Amino acid sequence: MRPHTEAPWVRHLMTASGCAGLGVAVHLAGPFLPVLLTTAGLGAGLIGASFLLAWAADAGEAVFSGGLVLAAVALVGVLPELTIEVHFAFIQRADLVTANLTGATRLLLTGAIALPLLVAFNAQRRGHTPPPAVRVAGHRRLELGILLVTAVFAVQIIVRGSLSVLDGVVLLGLYVWYARRVQGSPDEEPAVAGVPAGLLSLPPSYRRPAVAALIIGAALVVVTIASPFTHALLLTGSSIGVDPYVMIQLVVPVATEAPEVIVVAVLVANRRPAQGLALFLASSVSQWTLGLGSLPIAYLAGGGGFSLPLAGREQLELALTGAVTLFVVAALATLRPARVDALLAAGVYAAEVVWPTTPVRFAGTFVLAVFALNLLLARRRRLRGLLRAAFGRAHAAPPAG
Repeated sequence: MRPHTEAPWVRHLMTASGCAGLGVAVHLAGPFLPVLLTTAGLGAGLIGASFLLAWAADAGEAVFSGGLVLAAVALVGVLPELTIEVHFAFIQRADLVTANLTGATRLLLTGAIALPLLVAFNAQRRGHTPPPAVRVAGHRRLELGILLVTAVFAVQIIVRGSLSVLDGVVLLGLYVWYARRVQGSPDEEPAVAGVPAGLLSLPPSYRRPAVAALIIGAALVVVTIASPFTHALLLTGSSIGVDPYVMIQLVVPVATEAPEVIVVAVLVANRRPAQGLALFLASSVSQWTLGLGSLPIAYLAGGGGFSLPLAGREQLELALTGAVTLFVVAALATLRPARVDALLAAGVYAAEVVWPTTPVRFAGTFVLAVFALNLLLARRRRLRGLLRAAFGRAHAAPPAG
């Protein structure tokens, strides 16, 4: 066992486990600690647990089989974000309920469309000219088709100013449909590296127990500290004069989406950007369907009505997220992301992060919506391929042209 104990992946695993343990310890000692220290400790714990969940989910796809097991593994991957979003809905904080969801979704989608820029930077750093082209696998039309439908479906939610239980059922149904369809998609070369690869290198009799233990342990940590972390973050924001909505929207996604971002960076460094883009798209689908669909049900379970009200701010945030989604779908419909599209999306994202004001949100929504509609009309024939991949009988789509 000596090689395993000295392997780098074991050190990474122990570091993440230590951070998760620190988060639990800080939670237990929370009443006796300053709020800033509590926030930092809980944040470290959430990041550590998020890494453990992401690694376990990646390895779990290889060691487990069966539809229900795979669906559970997929659910585990979005557990940190889902826990936070559902928590706000359950405690009737309708003013904050969309903050983490919209922030995480825009981060993921902007990361997906901005990958050509990262690839070009990586190639320039390594002295490769020209940089390799980013090609999206044809069966990733499934994610694009689901994102297109959910973004269009969200329009009536935004206009109505409420998210009903019926909307939630439809969105959760889309997630279940997606989970079933993605299991039947053509296989790719597994994008397993680092800790997941180390877990798969264990003797066969140890793989499943190790992965299961990671999933259960990390999930318990997330459920334990996610809500206290958001509460501590709100107190921290209030103490330093930062809008609570902005804190939840910008800070929490950085913690919960850190594993995906780092995995994608590793894939890009290893000249596998298409798989990194696929990871971003799959996580975005989970946010739009599972995340958004769970909110009205949690709101009802917490004592609210059958419809979760959305104020003007939440409507605008969802509108901007919908515009980002439509733009990304339109830009990726050809399966060849362009750097000019990446620059536009990255520029809008940077502007709304640096200047989180209503006029900037309106401007970003308008600009991306106009470009999205223009691209969607120009590529309307390709949209049929996306919808066929998502809802047609045959999962395969015609090759990219």
